[in-house]
Amino acid sequence: MLASNVFRRFAFAQGLAVSVLALSGCASYTDETREVSLAFRSGQYQQALSRLDASGIKEQERNRLLYLLERASILDRMGQGEDSRQLLLKADRVVDQLFTTSVSKEAATYVYNESVQDYPGEDYEKVAIHTMLAHSFLEDGNLDSARVEAARINTRLAEINNFYKENKNKYKEDAYARYLAGMIFESLGEFDSAIVDYRNALRVYEGDYSKYFETRAPSQLIEALHQLLLRRNRGDEARQLRERYETILKHKSPVQDREPKAELVVIHELGQIASKERSEFIYPIGDQVVRFSFPVIRPRKFSFARTGVAVQDSSVEIGEMFQNLDRIAAETLEDRRLRMLAKSAARLILKGQLSQKAEKEFGPLGWLAANIYGAVTETADTRSWTLLPAAVSVTRVQLKPGEYDVTIYNNGRVSQKKSIKLKSGEMKLLRDR
Repeated sequence: MLASNVFRRFAFAQGLAVSVLALSGCASYTDETREVSLAFRSGQYQQALSRLDASGIKEQERNRLLYLLERASILDRMGQGEDSRQLLLKADRVVDQLFTTSVSKEAATYVYNESVQDYPGEDYEKVAIHTMLAHSFLEDGNLDSARVEAARINTRLAEINNFYKENKNKYKEDAYARYLAGMIFESLGEFDSAIVDYRNALRVYEGDYSKYFETRAPSQLIEALHQLLLRRNRGDEARQLRERYETILKHKSPVQDREPKAELVVIHELGQIASKERSEFIYPIGDQVVRFSFPVIRPRKFSFARTGVAVQDSSVEIGEMFQNLDRIAAETLEDRRLRMLAKSAARLILKGQLSQKAEKEFGPLGWLAANIYGAVTETADTRSWTLLPAAVSVTRVQLKPGEYDVTIYNNGRVSQKKSIKLKSGEMKLLRDR
């Protein structure tokens, strides 16, 4: 009987230790998608697609949202806009379906960690679905659909933040979405609606974007708002704007320029968003080894090379940063970390109770194995939409009506060369991927 108990204890400890080693050796999502990301970054999109489809991600139910998002990004770069949009719209429906997590999978996160559940998407990713849809519709010239998606961005953000009772996101409104909607309204000739969105964009840039996301109010936005205010004979508001932004508007006439103009606007998607990493520390509490592990994104200091537009043989008109997705993602994850603390503490308490039970049942070896299991499985979920851009920059160039040869630069490289024709009063919106 004694020998049987000893053998049973040894077998338990050995089996658990083997399981722990297997768990600790599992490749992270970043490792699984590394080859996909490298091919995507180097412009080998067919190879990136083949590697994504050959990976285990395609068949993993818990990663179905990520598969849709990553595949949509690749198809978009391959010029298959309609197929890409269909996947993004499907992903948006999956986000809604996963909003209420199944009880069984939620319970498993208390014993193991977040990676066992279906990936529901980070808050910034749920919003970025609509940003990418808006850009894709713009590229196809479908301004009405682009405007709907731009409006959906802030609707989704409101839904997300209304769900949280405390520790709400700093990312409450999307300034770039307001600006994008304003440009679409302006291009459609709906100037009063454009003024409303430009005002709201400026308010958010002056507030949370400057405070948290390292994105100050772009001069292009201020100039566009000033010009429309003059155009709509709102002289008092235009004067107040000149007083607030004297440096930017000091050379702007307080009288609307009557010379016929047209405008070229290029939206640049820059770089690739930073990957999630684990931020963790290990320390003993009594006779238990405790490991805290959270996902983080470490935002980078952007130093993008020349990005902008050259018209004919003129010098390059440099774009301005309108959206810092790295910083938004980092702050959103930090806000989530504060909301996760209570759940993490509950999981650690449960694992401590399992260690005590293992010690009573299997002795010191059981206690040791259960402690190792608790420490190894307490690891952050680093899954994320890896093929999102890191930032969005916009270049606006006012021109006389006519035909022009345009060269578009993205991070120091020529990304497009094209001929365009602009009519009087026309605003042409182009996407630079």
